[in-house]
Amino acid sequence: MKIAKIALSFAIIFSFILILFIPFTANARNAGVGVLNVPPQYSIIRLVQQDNFIRMYITVSDYNSWQDILSVSVILEDSGAEKAKFIFKQYADKTSYELINEFSENPQGNLLDLKRSSYDTSNGNTVEEKCNLGLLFVFQSTWFTKIKVIAMDRGGSTANIDLDYTSDDIARSENIIIIPGISRPTRLEVEPYLLDLIAILIAIIATRYVIKKRDIGKIMSAIYEKT
Repeated sequence: MKIAKIALSFAIIFSFILILFIPFTANARNAGVGVLNVPPQYSIIRLVQQDNFIRMYITVSDYNSWQDILSVSVILEDSGAEKAKFIFKQYADKTSYELINEFSENPQGNLLDLKRSSYDTSNGNTVEEKCNLGLLFVFQSTWFTKIKVIAMDRGGSTANIDLDYTSDDIARSENIIIIPGISRPTRLEVEPYLLDLIAILIAIIATRYVIKKRDIGKIMSAIYEKT
């Protein structure tokens, strides 16, 4: 009788553990690594402005593996207003396990370069080597003062970061002028030969000024000696 009770108790406990373990195993297989859900975090965020395009490099790490990342959004703002929103989705929604790996612009616009934008994932045997999702957002240069990045995993956890992007952060080039008192950079298109011509004229004017100054000094010295 005691043996039967012990066996029954063991069967109940085993069934309870099995009920809890089976869904976790299924989710772990789909997610990748299979640890308790933790929010994603950023390893790298880097912006490069070149050739009228801005390239934004983002590496998102998730210890449930990169397969647990649902989406990453990049939002451009100016004076608190949203100017553009770029989105990368691994899945269509939280219930889907089919990878779509899709870049989009919302609302639909022409800033995001879909052909240049790309993604890659880390491969390896350790947990760390299975966690990284690398993204490259390439979009046309436009004016904005703040950029937000929001990464969301399948469990609904998010990682948010805000970055100020002012005129001081813009890569200087020969045809960008920062005017004092105006926060926005003014782009001035100047032909290379005009820049050379301006430099020559400035050199000529400076030389004549120095010569005249010396001549005036000689005249004043002569007058002083006569007196």
